[in-house]
Amino acid sequence: MADKAKKKHNTKRVDGKDRAERISKAELQYRHNRLFQLIRNGGTRQDCIRFAEAQWGVTESTVDRYLKQVREMMTKDFDVDRAEFTAQLMQQITSIGMEARRTGQLNIALGACNSLARLAQLEG
Repeated sequence: MADKAKKKHNTKRVDGKDRAERISKAELQYRHNRLFQLIRNGGTRQDCIRFAEAQWGVTESTVDRYLKQVREMMTKDFDVDRAEFTAQLMQQITSIGMEARRTGQLNIALGACNSLARLAQLEG
């Protein structure tokens, strides 16, 4: 068998600019997670674009590809059945109630109890 020489990919784009180097899967996952956090904390698409351009030097179209994956991640976070979601909410409300009692915020603690009763459908 003859050795096949590896073809060197063209390093220039059609518009004459250098091609960006490929990033690892781990780096891509890091970028997705970082944008996920940014959005979860109230960031907008424009915030994500500005952040990604400044931090990673990527274009708007690249950020849009990242955001597509981030939106899928967000959808999976809330893709749970009703019973599991109810249990998660009840756990969060219980934690809030405990912290409210510990800090003497009894109105908040009472509100947490009322919310738990509504979730459990115990109110009259």
